[in-house]
Amino acid sequence: MKTKFYLLQFFVLLSSSLLYGQDTVDVNLNIKHVVDGVSEFDRAKYITIHDDVTGSEWESDEQKLSLIEGYDIYFGRNNGTIVWEWNNTKEDPGKVGWPDVDHMKTRGQLAINAYAAETAAHQLEDRYSNMVVGGQEHMFPHGQATSVGGLTYDGFEATAEFYGQYFKEYFGEGGVTGRLRPGLIEVINEPFVKTDQLGTTNLEMSKYHSVVAKRIKELNPNLWVGGYSAAHPAFESNNFSHWNNTWKTFIDEAGADMDFFSFHLYDFIDNTGDITQELHRSGSNIEAIMDMIGHYSYLRLGEVKPFSVSEYGWLCKNCEGGYDPKEDWYNLRSFNTMMVQLMERPDQILNSIPFMLLKASWAKPADAEYNTYGPRLMREVGELPGEEAHDGYIYTYLLQYYQMWAELNGTRVDTWSNEIDMMADAYVDGRVAYVILSNLNEESKTVNLKIKGTTNNPLVKITAQHLYEIDDIPQLDTLVYDVAIDAFELGQQATVIMKYEFENEISLTESLEEQKYYATNYLVPIRPQQSLVFSIPGVNVGDQGEAVLRVGMGRDHGKSLRPALKVNGEMVPVLNDWRGYDQKTRDIFFGVLEIPVPHGLLREKNTVELIFPDEGGHVSSMVLQVFNSSVALDRSEPLVPDIPLSVDGQGLGMQIYPNPTSGQLTINGLADNSPVFVMDLSGKMLSKGKLAGNKLDISGLQSGIYLLQTGQGDQVKRIKVIKE
Repeated sequence: MKTKFYLLQFFVLLSSSLLYGQDTVDVNLNIKHVVDGVSEFDRAKYITIHDDVTGSEWESDEQKLSLIEGYDIYFGRNNGTIVWEWNNTKEDPGKVGWPDVDHMKTRGQLAINAYAAETAAHQLEDRYSNMVVGGQEHMFPHGQATSVGGLTYDGFEATAEFYGQYFKEYFGEGGVTGRLRPGLIEVINEPFVKTDQLGTTNLEMSKYHSVVAKRIKELNPNLWVGGYSAAHPAFESNNFSHWNNTWKTFIDEAGADMDFFSFHLYDFIDNTGDITQELHRSGSNIEAIMDMIGHYSYLRLGEVKPFSVSEYGWLCKNCEGGYDPKEDWYNLRSFNTMMVQLMERPDQILNSIPFMLLKASWAKPADAEYNTYGPRLMREVGELPGEEAHDGYIYTYLLQYYQMWAELNGTRVDTWSNEIDMMADAYVDGRVAYVILSNLNEESKTVNLKIKGTTNNPLVKITAQHLYEIDDIPQLDTLVYDVAIDAFELGQQATVIMKYEFENEISLTESLEEQKYYATNYLVPIRPQQSLVFSIPGVNVGDQGEAVLRVGMGRDHGKSLRPALKVNGEMVPVLNDWRGYDQKTRDIFFGVLEIPVPHGLLREKNTVELIFPDEGGHVSSMVLQVFNSSVALDRSEPLVPDIPLSVDGQGLGMQIYPNPTSGQLTINGLADNSPVFVMDLSGKMLSKGKLAGNKLDISGLQSGIYLLQTGQGDQVKRIKVIKE
């Protein structure tokens, strides 16, 4: 990690003229951002390690304490211990094919005694609250005897008995009473990709989850059980038959018995030599996955079940050879961009675990000198050329993930980015504010920073942790500024956490309340030139705020991703843009369009209409994201071109002048009585009327930049107008 110090009284500050055309991020440090009642950053949900409090691969107890407490990390997941006990459980002598509960009680007491003696682990029990314990595929009863006990389980109920008794008998309340019970139970890790080899079906595996969940909760009422720990979700595959055969099947059969849904998210590449063929999930694809699960959960179960993202990161299918620091960069990049996306859902996320193992010693090939497993937090000295062979273990570059997130805490506050590929988030903790920027672009970006809400509170300094790459080798720089900066140069696919320290505590005087609302239908086939209608009822519309319509869709490449859109009968512009890359390396596009909607258009019951110019694919989900604010939101000018809105993309041939204007506008090219709307840059409607002749008077508005929306029929145009 490199540290740099910049004195900025006389240089580096950029003028507004130089900043024009850049990505711009607004941060309102005085506006608390609440998502369905949640506003605090919960490190136990996000800053986790895929290991257990009694993991066997630590160099020492001192090292474990130093890492976990030094970087404020929480334990995440264990998929091994339960399997060990499964294999060692004996058969009930009076009930063929069932576990011997008395034998399990004896082994459970041995486990409690062993844990009682591990006093170093007791010091870290406060890091265990969201721990996940999961089983493996061979725990599904399929006629195979366990390797030690020789028990062949007799069906689902017999297997469920093992699960229930295990969590009842092998755990305690901490300390000498035994290991704390985990917070979350995943029945089997990634089961649907293994149903064929197990001789079963996805439906039967779903039924199995239900039976196991019920028995676990009968014996352990406070435990949460979920699934199906999905690998490689590709809902859009085969015209969404993948969705129907996996998640829809699982939710229909087992959803009511699940306390949460779990899945894994990976950016993915087949061959390490061609990174241009990478299949990103970061960006719109992740949004489509989570929105579709949430939407169907709401429709089928009457609630949106929370999520456990028990693995996420970067996966290389055919990477060969030993340790490669470039792979650390790809993992770090994916960890950060995905985490910033997951942080937008603090109400839904129970936990999220970046997939890196400590040493993964079990994965070392028998005939290899060194381990070849990919994402490891520690590696042997000697794995790179020029090093002394087998000279102990050191941390890989993956440690930088924990280094850069080590301090983040506090209450979430309002952020806004004019560019969807520049993700932003921020938190306030006393007199400290943390501003997070994460770049989904494959080129570096200069970001214009507008930090607001700290009037009369002098800035002491800014410390920025910038994680980026040089030639695909991770770099973590610590940059220190002694005055405010107007812009930051953020590396390609890089993330920065900027710590602002002020003299006094930051006051959270206003609030922004966010809530999602789901349409009454989903997975609607797209027909050309036909109106697709969605109803979104029950919306709480405040006096002011913002809104985003989240349109999930799966379509073949080359099909239109820019439908004509009406919300409650009014046309709304749709940009030809979405979060992240164009998905050209994926079989088809599956993502979410995040479309700003004027808050003033919203009603308690809303009608959304879409018209596509061509056939094929589906609208997979439709979610309205509403932000009700206690104060008018001050947004910078969005870097959005003047966009004609129509099915065929043709313009309207209008002229509006003079612009800037002192008050009188002339509008040519529209019929008399055409609707005219004047909105501020946040989309709040200020006035609504009809064109009288070709004149419009905006002299009553204060000086500033406004959006003038005009048009008729299925065509609309928004134009920025400057009132002098």
